[in-house]
Amino acid sequence: MPIRPIRVTLAAMFWRTGLPAIVAVLVAFALVAGSRGLGEPPPQAVVAQPAPPPSSTPPSLDPGVVTAAVNEVAPGTDLAFALYDEQTGQSLASVNGDQQFYTASLVKLFIALDALQRNEWHPSERLGANLTEMLSASDDGIAEALWEYGGRSAIITRMVQLIGLAHTRPPTFSDQWEMTKTTADDLVAVYRFLVERVPDEARGLVLGAMAGAQNPAADGFPQYFGIPDGLPDLPRAVKQGWMTIQRAVVLNTTGLVDSRYVVVLLAELPLETSYARGRAALTAGIAALAPVLGH
Repeated sequence: MPIRPIRVTLAAMFWRTGLPAIVAVLVAFALVAGSRGLGEPPPQAVVAQPAPPPSSTPPSLDPGVVTAAVNEVAPGTDLAFALYDEQTGQSLASVNGDQQFYTASLVKLFIALDALQRNEWHPSERLGANLTEMLSASDDGIAEALWEYGGRSAIITRMVQLIGLAHTRPPTFSDQWEMTKTTADDLVAVYRFLVERVPDEARGLVLGAMAGAQNPAADGFPQYFGIPDGLPDLPRAVKQGWMTIQRAVVLNTTGLVDSRYVVVLLAELPLETSYARGRAALTAGIAALAPVLGH
């Protein structure tokens, strides 16, 4: 840039000394050609580009910190974990994402979506109240009635087809809704379907119910483990699950955190693990996300 005034000044000097205009032009051209030579094409114009906005993607996450935190409290836990960012459309982490786990009360999310879809996403006042209570208080009685009314296992079959789930299966015995099997990756797909494709009225009902999760649940179980206690400073809409099977204690925590992150942690803990220790283990695993999600 400092050369340009000199070039113009030299050309003007030749003009002022009385040389013909053509000579002044040729001299100026020679100076501009400078180091690239007369036979080379002129340089391409450089167009200033605006600086890219700061990335909204959270810092990278080592999912091993979640696994380590859970197993430090409850050694021998088998788990699956998934983290998805709705804002950027990126999967941030997945551990054993396609491994099947029992849903326990997570199946109530499937039941709710199926009931809403069969009512064309416009629930009656009564259905809306029942779904809210089923999701917020994890009410088994309401779940049982809606499971029967919806055709039991047919609910899962319809949801698999509607959402496009790869590894979700109905229970072996159709009256045992809690024994539905699913995966962390499939649950991410369920939450994405809820956030991205369910009409506003129905989506608001479901997320509102989960945001108002009661503690304890209708059966007296403390359901503020995992996401609620692990990320207490972030808004969340959660669905939890718990039960004991012959080989393990099942605890699941899932939800939409900060209106942005889909978080799924499914666990089968050693059978001798108390519920209190199991809840503490899942809370420790979710708390390991705080430096990433709360940055």
